[in-house]
Amino acid sequence: MIGFFRKIRKKLADDNKPLKYMRYAIGEIVLVVIGILIALQINNWYKKQEDGLKEKEYLVLLTNEMKSEVRYYRELKDDFSAIHNSLKRITKLWQSDNGNIKDSVQYLIDYGAVSLKDPWYTEPVTWTLLQQTGDLTLIKDNSLKMNLFTYYSNVRKTADNYLQYPMSMIKRGREMMVMPFNNDSKNLQIIGGYAPEHLAKEGVMVYGFDKNIFITIWENRNDLSPIYVYLSGVSNAQVTRLEPIIKTGEELLGKLEAAQGITTE
Repeated sequence: MIGFFRKIRKKLADDNKPLKYMRYAIGEIVLVVIGILIALQINNWYKKQEDGLKEKEYLVLLTNEMKSEVRYYRELKDDFSAIHNSLKRITKLWQSDNGNIKDSVQYLIDYGAVSLKDPWYTEPVTWTLLQQTGDLTLIKDNSLKMNLFTYYSNVRKTADNYLQYPMSMIKRGREMMVMPFNNDSKNLQIIGGYAPEHLAKEGVMVYGFDKNIFITIWENRNDLSPIYVYLSGVSNAQVTRLEPIIKTGEELLGKLEAAQGITTE
């Protein structure tokens, strides 16, 4: 094709027809430009197709990740709620004039609840990948992107708050919890319950525990109680902070599915 045009150009030049040659040259330039534009359009079309496929893949990954996260935060909220109830129950007993252990097993479970939870934040793999690779631009829905930014920012803020402030008190609580036993691993590992005589009343469940465990805890209740009360508040605060995170996650899950054309009945 190029050779053909060159022959025409040479003939026009040899015939000394500059005006015709100029018109031909301009026409050739126009054809080249049109060819380039067509090639760019084709390339852009393929790029859009490729980006569209990548976007769908990321939306599927984000959806699956969000499902796992919502499930994880529900379980976490339930754990903190159970911890709060345990700590509240045992401190109420300690503050009573006469401790009445109705269930020795539950009593020791409540006593151990002061250990609370370790730092619970987990890095969202897909969301982090989108930001680090710059592929976040593939997500066309800007409103969805802003909602995801807000959601993950709130999750991180809540997790960091738990890590920075209560963890030092949680560590102290764990140390205080084992101190009455003088690191006696045998006593710490016992499962069951045995109420000491001065606490035993009607309805106390007895499982063959060393009664000194309960006596020691009772004697140290005044030192333990402030930490248990504080961490009861911490666990309740985590429940309160996780509730909107779970709700927002559920809403985002619906938006992610809608972006893929998935409808739920």
